[in-house]
Amino acid sequence: MYNLKPVRVYYFEEVQDDPRMVARMERMLGAMDLPASGAQSFSREQVPEVLTDLKSAWTPDMVFDEPWGPWGRPVVFTKQYLDYSTPDYPEIVERLPEGTSLSQVHALLGHIRPTGKYHQRQDDWDKNYVCWPTEDFGTMSGCPHGCQYCGTGKSSLFTAVGVNIEEFMEVTVPRLVAERPWQKCFRMIGWGADHIAWEPEYDCLGRYAAKLAELDRFGYFHSASANVDWLADVEHRDRLIGIWSASCDSMARQLEPGSGPAIERIEAGAKCEAMGIPVRYKLKPMIPMSDWREGYADLLEQMCKQTNPESIGFCVVMWNSIASLDAKIDLDLLDQDYVQRSWDAAEEMEGVITGPFPHDVRAEIYRYLAEQVRRWNKDVPLYISTESREMWDEVGEDLGQRPESFFCGCSPIGLPGRKLAVSKDCPHSTYRLAEGPTGDA
Repeated sequence: MYNLKPVRVYYFEEVQDDPRMVARMERMLGAMDLPASGAQSFSREQVPEVLTDLKSAWTPDMVFDEPWGPWGRPVVFTKQYLDYSTPDYPEIVERLPEGTSLSQVHALLGHIRPTGKYHQRQDDWDKNYVCWPTEDFGTMSGCPHGCQYCGTGKSSLFTAVGVNIEEFMEVTVPRLVAERPWQKCFRMIGWGADHIAWEPEYDCLGRYAAKLAELDRFGYFHSASANVDWLADVEHRDRLIGIWSASCDSMARQLEPGSGPAIERIEAGAKCEAMGIPVRYKLKPMIPMSDWREGYADLLEQMCKQTNPESIGFCVVMWNSIASLDAKIDLDLLDQDYVQRSWDAAEEMEGVITGPFPHDVRAEIYRYLAEQVRRWNKDVPLYISTESREMWDEVGEDLGQRPESFFCGCSPIGLPGRKLAVSKDCPHSTYRLAEGPTGDA
């Protein structure tokens, strides 16, 4: 586990209901060099006081503090409710300190949604996304990284960690697999979380792999961490697929405090390959730093030389206007030509989900990245992640894949070995075909 140094550690009193939850919390406290007494218990009625204390102990500016940065973010252990309940808690809300919210109350008290649907067909058509419909698992809310483009990493007040993992594996995982028999691969991702940063003391992914083996399914972990040595001791690690968010060195150093350095993520991928765990990479979000061409050329060379990835994906930072991105990160760190072109196109990109960079800028970047990969690896499947239909129509040929049936990083049907398990329920991606079946997914 990361050598976290949280400025506060709390646990919801219901954690004490099960010795397995207590044991998990104590293991994780031990990894933080804290005794069991280092965590403070709280009741439901005490939530406003806890949030007041957390606000006084932690601010977003602290992600850049040396030496711990985001590793000092408060941690709250809680019992996760697996019934998707989100009570209103009016008696708590009326006493909340200014600047806190019901969503924070839910996280503290374990109302962390156990699963979540993403990229359902109609939703992707409405937003002009191309992806694969999936449903993911989550046992925590928050992350030990301080990525400045991420609302969670930049400013979340605490990380809430669900510790009833045994119950989750026995109840939630089989339930979702039964509901979606066509889905062969499931992400353990959320929410805004990096699970491997908490292992092996968390003992989630090992149990997840065992349950997946029992159900004949596969599971993804999605990470910007290099904490992988513990995976060698996971019995069913062949059921796991590792996905790394890969950044050039300047982006990792300047915009992702607390995460693994760029080269360490590739080295972690090489370790996983040696353990028999398939490895895939996403340059997501790809942010065009001032040195992005040199930085990503070097990253992709090392990626192809040190590992044999099953896929490499690209996604220029999106979900922003240029003004909102300016509020998150220092635009002076970026390619100034691209920044200016984004300001010039601000009106055109208003409300466009793939903004702030206009289509022509993103297309230039994708072509360059594809060219760099092909210098070193002629065969690895390339794709663009959550991009528009128009972008696929323009650069799909450069990537060598068809938008309606592409092998990506975390597809619900992307089996190890670069195999797509298409079926009548999921016959193609959310690329909107002019005619033909759409599937139920």
